[in-house]
Amino acid sequence: MAGGGGTRLWPASRKQRPKQFLPILPGGASLLGATVARLGQVVATERLMVVTAADQVVEVARTAPSVPSENVVIEPQARNTAACIGLGAVEAFRRDPEAILAVVPSDQYIADGEAYSVALRDAVALAVRGLVVTIGIRPTAPETGFGYVELGDPVSGEARLAARFVEKPDLATAQGYVSSGHFLWNSGMFFFSARRVLDAIRLHLPALGQILDGILADPDQAATLYPTAPSVSFDYGVMERLGPGEVAVVPGDFGWNDVGSWSALPALAPADAAGNVAVGDALLLDAQRNAIFAGPGRLVAALGVHDLIIVATDDTVLVMPRDRAQDVREVVKAVADSGRTSSL
Repeated sequence: MAGGGGTRLWPASRKQRPKQFLPILPGGASLLGATVARLGQVVATERLMVVTAADQVVEVARTAPSVPSENVVIEPQARNTAACIGLGAVEAFRRDPEAILAVVPSDQYIADGEAYSVALRDAVALAVRGLVVTIGIRPTAPETGFGYVELGDPVSGEARLAARFVEKPDLATAQGYVSSGHFLWNSGMFFFSARRVLDAIRLHLPALGQILDGILADPDQAATLYPTAPSVSFDYGVMERLGPGEVAVVPGDFGWNDVGSWSALPALAPADAAGNVAVGDALLLDAQRNAIFAGPGRLVAALGVHDLIIVATDDTVLVMPRDRAQDVREVVKAVADSGRTSSL
């Protein structure tokens, strides 16, 4: 899944270039490029599909050139993850009615590719058995910005049945989840057969199922039918509605980060002795614990400051405290409300 509105890492990310296309990793690699490379260790490149928006196809080709152009599936309009996954499943089913899908976001960072590959193979093996599978991340802190999945009975190896999915909790609830040892972070990765997920959508989201069946019968109808699809997340619309014994969870411990805001930058690049992390050209003097992103041709110089996020692009500079990283969307809304649409 490689769409998105480009708000979380604004101003470096924009509507036509969301965060998965940014040269944000060491050496200038993108999150999408790194995702394709990781999956290529498990799945032949010709079997990788990217679902994205029409105005992001050029960025997909630029940052993931190994993906065949015929494997880029275009969403006529953004309609959230249930429709996105359903559209990908329709295309996979059309090519191979027995296809097994591994659905992963393109904008997540994985530190340990080898451990990730092991978890991926374990999840696919369970999907072959007919289960709907997700990878749960072992929590390292009581995060309130993630959904959680509660573990149930054993299935195979370390895999467990999912007892329930829970939405983003408050801090006290998250602390209880982590201390119990029975909850994992919901990674947003899903594994199932194309046939299985389409049947689940027909059952739990019948309006979307009807639209997808129409596209399956006549792909030329996608431009007309898809924009009428309900906008609902796959977690809420499908995963949370599946019955007991239908969903398995494979625990994952491979340095996962969902790169949900600029506060993730320290997880993606090494810090200097003063705790500063910089992507791009930065000069830091008497500065501590800052996170810097300097776009191409930009130098960011910081003197005597601490705990800031500074982002400089060719037309915009963003400065904010590190603990306000989740509030970037407020800035994006203010920019839109002010009529500065060229900065979006």
